[in-house]
Amino acid sequence: MNLCRLHLLIYTFMIKNYIPSNVARMLFAATMALFGVFHFLGAKDMAGMVPAYLGFIPAEIWVYLTGLGLLGAAASFILDQKVKLSGYLLALMLVLFALMLHVPCLGDAAKGQLAMVMMLKDLGLAMCAVLIANASEN
Repeated sequence: MNLCRLHLLIYTFMIKNYIPSNVARMLFAATMALFGVFHFLGAKDMAGMVPAYLGFIPAEIWVYLTGLGLLGAAASFILDQKVKLSGYLLALMLVLFALMLHVPCLGDAAKGQLAMVMMLKDLGLAMCAVLIANASEN
């Protein structure tokens, strides 16, 4: 009977409460870091997606800045430093991506379906960032 209670204690406090949240945060951070690296490696290709009304800064600079934001959020999540702030800022950036990059393309017959998928992906990732920020103590 005591062994069964010990097993339940280990499951409840170590496996259920601790490991999945940290593993999920690390996998999310790795994904954001990979997206950030892609922004640096494919800046010339991604520059074409920057809206024209943001032309006061060269398009490639916008791509590099967003890549830096993705890498910064990933580092914050991995190092467990300023997670609330970086989670909310990452969520804001991802929502802005959805609104500024994908929503305008929804009416286009050629790009509409991909725009919908990308918009839902960015909104889903934004909500994951919010969940991580809400769960963080720092």
